[in-house]
Amino acid sequence: MHIHTGEWMGAYGSAAWVALVGGGILALALTGLFLVVTSRAKGQPRVFHRILGATILLPLAATALTGLTVHFFGNALPDGVADVLMSIHQGGWLGKTLRPFYVLLLGCGLLAMIVSGLKMARGWQRFRQLRKG
Repeated sequence: MHIHTGEWMGAYGSAAWVALVGGGILALALTGLFLVVTSRAKGQPRVFHRILGATILLPLAATALTGLTVHFFGNALPDGVADVLMSIHQGGWLGKTLRPFYVLLLGCGLLAMIVSGLKMARGWQRFRQLRKG
């Protein structure tokens, strides 16, 4: 939990860490949504990336928003609201049995989105060409 919230960096470092990670996830989700709506590009990696993105967009955005809200405004929230937000953030609404799978699938989905996004990026293609010769 100390790594997740950046507590090991102190109060200011933790705030910066949470803002950077949570804001970054929201920015990636919003730009991805924009590109899905506006782009008509095709190809195998793009299809996988779009399907996966559409699948995890809502839970990922909800997780980022609730985590940011509780971290920055938790003390100012009415009684019980922070608990509900943390239940959404952690997947607690699924119960003790399914919660770990929700967290695992969301984390793996995010990693798969990052890897497939990098594979589509021009920089990744250039890096592979440089390695080959």
